[in-house]
Amino acid sequence: MAEIKAIVYESNTGFTKGYAELLSSIINVPAIPVIDNSMIFDKREAVIFLGWVCAGKINGLRMAMLKYNPMIIAGVGMTPMSDRYAFTLAQQNSIDVPFYYLQGGLHREKLKGFYKMMFKLVARPILRKAEKGKSQLSEHEQQMVSLIKNGGSFVCRENLEDLIKKYEEIDSMLRMS
Repeated sequence: MAEIKAIVYESNTGFTKGYAELLSSIINVPAIPVIDNSMIFDKREAVIFLGWVCAGKINGLRMAMLKYNPMIIAGVGMTPMSDRYAFTLAQQNSIDVPFYYLQGGLHREKLKGFYKMMFKLVARPILRKAEKGKSQLSEHEQQMVSLIKNGGSFVCRENLEDLIKKYEEIDSMLRMS
């Protein structure tokens, strides 16, 4: 294993794919969907994995763990970024490599079936609380209300900075081995 060969991702509404493609353009490593078998890699090749988060689960992670050797993992969701949330996700998904949480965004029109229903269940209590009194909302809740009402994307290079630094550190160690 001489280097990280690819950025492997699982995306639902496009935010994870957006981060994968942005990261790919920055570090010059190809971004491929986890289900894509067009690129031939040796089994357990070193990769960066990005997956979308739903109900605490990082989608595509299990498949990525079977096919590759993720050296860095990132979960992408609509919840604002926080170290506490990242720690919780890493624990819930049994992650033992560097992990990052990235806020993606929300495109309600791209949600389908079960995920659309689940979104409505999560959004309803937040919107009810907002109707009762905006002053009672935490900053996190205010951000979520805005995102629920207006949608939007948080995909940007700044959110990737720590992940890029870790990639450079790991990649240089792999190249020396």
